[in-house]
Amino acid sequence: MALPETQFNEIYDQYADTVYRVCFTYLGNKHDAEDALQQTFMNLLRADSLDSIRHPRAWLITCAKNACADILRRGYRKETTLEEWYAHTDEHDETRELLYHLPKLERLAVYLHYYERYTAAQIGKMIGKSESTVWGYLHKGRKKLKQLIQEAM
Repeated sequence: MALPETQFNEIYDQYADTVYRVCFTYLGNKHDAEDALQQTFMNLLRADSLDSIRHPRAWLITCAKNACADILRRGYRKETTLEEWYAHTDEHDETRELLYHLPKLERLAVYLHYYERYTAAQIGKMIGKSESTVWGYLHKGRKKLKQLIQEAM
């Protein structure tokens, strides 16, 4: 049985921006991020019910990560310029803009931890890595961000 339309619309309204930001952070490209967002919510439409999904936000982010990985496997992608990256931030946040310069998994871990407030264990489950690996990404990401901030000053 498919998810009722009203329930789907509520979830979409509540989480679409977050899922898009995660996809854009992961892929760095507007068009690919939109494709991943669409695929994520198509997966939600195919879900039997929300009863099997304990934490919709985490479930959606996990699906988004998988959709992003599928897009990356396609092989052809347009790289985003720094200006396009800046244009997709909700507000002017210089630190968030510097995330663009981090490697993909470090960027995703830092974004999910500091902007979406997930723990390392939760992020690990979402991206299919161990908690200690996520802590490594966070450590490296913070170190690189610190260096980038110092260079910008």
